[in-house]
Amino acid sequence: MTTTEDQQPAPPSAVAGLSVRPLLFAVMAICSGVTVANVYLAQPLLTLFARGLGVAPSATGVVVTCAQFGYAAGILFLVPLGDVRRRRPLLIVMLAATVIALLLAAAAPGLSLLAAAAALVGGFTVVPQVLVPLAAELASPQRQASVVAWVQIGLMTGIVGSRVIGGAVGEAFGWRAVYVLAAVLTGASGLLTVALVPREPARAATIGYGRLLASLPRLMRAEPALRHSCLLHASLFGAYNATWTSLVLVLTHEPYHFSTATAGLFGALGLAGAVAAPWAGRFIDRRGALPIITAALALTLLSAAAYALGRTALAFMIVAIVSVNIAVQWSQIANQARIFVYLPEARSRANTVYMVAVFLSGAICAAVAGVSYAAFGWPGVCALQAALAIAGLAVLPFARRHDCRNRRNGTTVSP
Repeated sequence: MTTTEDQQPAPPSAVAGLSVRPLLFAVMAICSGVTVANVYLAQPLLTLFARGLGVAPSATGVVVTCAQFGYAAGILFLVPLGDVRRRRPLLIVMLAATVIALLLAAAAPGLSLLAAAAALVGGFTVVPQVLVPLAAELASPQRQASVVAWVQIGLMTGIVGSRVIGGAVGEAFGWRAVYVLAAVLTGASGLLTVALVPREPARAATIGYGRLLASLPRLMRAEPALRHSCLLHASLFGAYNATWTSLVLVLTHEPYHFSTATAGLFGALGLAGAVAAPWAGRFIDRRGALPIITAALALTLLSAAAYALGRTALAFMIVAIVSVNIAVQWSQIANQARIFVYLPEARSRANTVYMVAVFLSGAICAAVAGVSYAAFGWPGVCALQAALAIAGLAVLPFARRHDCRNRRNGTTVSP
């Protein structure tokens, strides 16, 4: 395990000895789902934005873009503070700012102010990326992956639920009501979470904010396990995003001709990943992360073939959707559990580096998928998913050698 001066601020036992209430991890999962949903609120509301604000439908996509960029900025600039600040005050500030930003969005008189408010919402609602490392820190070493899995269930449910519930509430009561409801749910789940999170002792050592951010690239260079996990999940998430962003184009055209609303319901199949997450967490706690990562990449490769066959057979399309959603959840849980073991003193910063790498990969691969679809159609997108899965499988031998070497040296344990 690598140790550097940049890892000093947060001893791994900072809250490990404190009492943890049984409901805490379930409440963390709920809060994670509610807050991550705020990033995706705009996606089912674009038509309502256009109608209510008197703008062209094509212009409303800027709200989604601003929310996504805000979320990326929040991960980069706020999440590392979890290593040098007490988490309860940090969560209080982030949750309060998110509620205010949601209410500003609900009151926005025009598209520009709505987009600006969406960027603020995305930037402050990175609460899940603070809660995941905290949950791993609070859990016993034998249950870290299981706890991470439960929080990930909340994340996936929130992402799927925001699209389904947000669209329904928007149609019934208008898009402003969606943001008001999100503010209420964020405030309520946040208050409950903060009430249950144990109070931490004051940090014995801190580093300046500039040094904190400067430590991120050094962390990546110093720890091979972090590099491996970034590459492993970035390749898999990129593969997932490539087909997922193009899927609606297939479902709404020949031979299926589904409506946009019907095609959107296929997103509910993504909950398969949440259903499969607890088993993966328990397996990782017993046997380690790499077997699950291997299975996830293999499943992603197989689902690329199923997606290709699904162009004309709906059953294969459903199998592919379920399979790739299970794979992305397994990989996320396993890779996060793995880096938390190697970097217990820098979990928040390790999670920042990891999530930024994954987020960038997803964005780039979605863009490449659009070009592939235009040039080669759906088979080109499926080939891109397969190529990315193979790239991830090529990284596995390096990760396996690193883990075996550290296990022999006694410097790390499962996952």
